[in-house]
Order: sequence, then C-alpha cells, then structure tokens
Amino acid sequence: MKRAHRTAHARIWTVLGLLLPLVFFTILALRQTPPADRPAVLIEAPAATSAGETAQ
Repeated sequence: MKRAHRTAHARIWTVLGLLLPLVFFTILALRQTPPADRPAVLIEAPAATSAGETAQ
C-alpha cells in the first residue's frame, strides 16, 4: 500500500509541476497588450527654461 501511495504522490506532483507553470505563462502571454495599444509614457521631462535664460 505504501508504494502505491508514493507512486500516486509522485505522479500528482509531476503533473502539477508541469501544468502550473504552463498555465501561469499562458495567462501572462494572453494578458499582454501590443505596444500600439499602450498609452505614451514620457521618459524624460521636457527641458524647462529658467527666468535667467529668457532674459539674455
């Protein structure tokens, strides 16, 4: 009886070990949106002019 339990336990964990990462990465791949659908993000702030630069 003990050997059957170990065999079943090993099979269940093997299936879970293969199936769970596959499901996780599939969900991540399906949730990603293409770059064209994403809003524009400003990487750098525009160069601000100080009052001293405009007087010259």
